[in-house]
Amino acid sequence: MHDELALLVARWLAAGHTSADVHGHVLRGLPGAGTPVHRPGGLVRYLLRHVPPLRVAAPPTGPPAGPPRLSPRLEGAQECAGRHTQPMLFRPVVEWQTLCPECAGAQQGASQSC
Repeated sequence: MHDELALLVARWLAAGHTSADVHGHVLRGLPGAGTPVHRPGGLVRYLLRHVPPLRVAAPPTGPPAGPPRLSPRLEGAQECAGRHTQPMLFRPVVEWQTLCPECAGAQQGASQSC
């Protein structure tokens, strides 16, 4: 039985399928939970007997993929360099600004109290 199954899998691989394709096909063909399988080798042989044609992915259409673009709402935003639990985005007033208004205000208040 092992030799026969190995030959069936070899046919799949020779047709261009990957081992993941074979594994996925067998998993999709297994019966539902609770259904007994009396001859597992026979079931696998049955599932692998017909080799489907290899699906060729269609070439991508449209403009070439570049770096992901931000939504218009987020363009110009940057992440605050302050201590936030989660990343905090803000729109800087000046190009070199690295702190959101809340952190800048807290830092300015701390420097004035000294």
